[in-house]
Order: sequence, then C-alpha cells, then structure tokens
Amino acid sequence: MTGANRKARIAAETQKGREALQAAEALMRLGLHNDAVTRMYYAAFHFASAALVSIDVQSRSHRGLQSLFSLHLVKTGKLPFQRAKELKRLQGYREAADYDSEFRFDAEGAREELEVTRRFVQAVQAFLAEGGWLA
Repeated sequence: MTGANRKARIAAETQKGREALQAAEALMRLGLHNDAVTRMYYAAFHFASAALVSIDVQSRSHRGLQSLFSLHLVKTGKLPFQRAKELKRLQGYREAADYDSEFRFDAEGAREELEVTRRFVQAVQAFLAEGGWLA
C-alpha cells in the first residue's frame, strides 16, 4: 500500500471510529446502554485498524485485530499494554451485549465503558498524529 493510500485508509478508519463514538454517545442519551457499548467497541476497532494500517499491517477478523494490535503495537512499545486490555475488554462487552439476552448494562457501567473508549481513542489518535498520519 502506498503512503497516499495508507493515509486515505487511515482517514476512513478514523472517520468511522469517530462516527461510532458519536453513535455511542447518542445511544447513551437514549438509555440504550447495550447498543451504546456495541458502538463503543466499533469506535475502538476502527481506531485500532487505523493504527495497524499506519504500520502497513491489516487484519481480517476481530480476533486477528486484537492479536496484531498486541504484537505490532503493544509488544513493540508503540502503545502501552493498557490499550490492548481496553480493546479486549470492549470486544468482550460487545459480544455479551449483542449475543447474551440476559446481559444488561446499566447507565453507570456504560459510562465507565465510554471513558475506557475515550482513553483508547485518544491514545491511538496521539499515536497516529505523532506518526504524521492525521491531518
């Protein structure tokens, strides 16, 4: 992938991430906490994808994204271990919110996950900005 293509892909991924975060915030206001947490994961997912694209790595699955994120960004010291834990946490909650009919987030729990998501997104944005990938 050329530098220009990579930059365009990063821009597209971060835009999708920002939109997912906005959707999560809107769903929180509506009291739809499980749906909000699902969108929070997708915000983190798209930012993690953008970070991987910045180092010319692409994932083909959600589990692959976690593995590649840890291997290429955390184990190399580009991002702290906490970011990998946050991504895994959000994915676990997304799966529970989507597939476990008895699982319910309350407002307090969803707010906590929103803060986790914001930390993750801010850290990845800083990483991308430091690399010159954000406009």
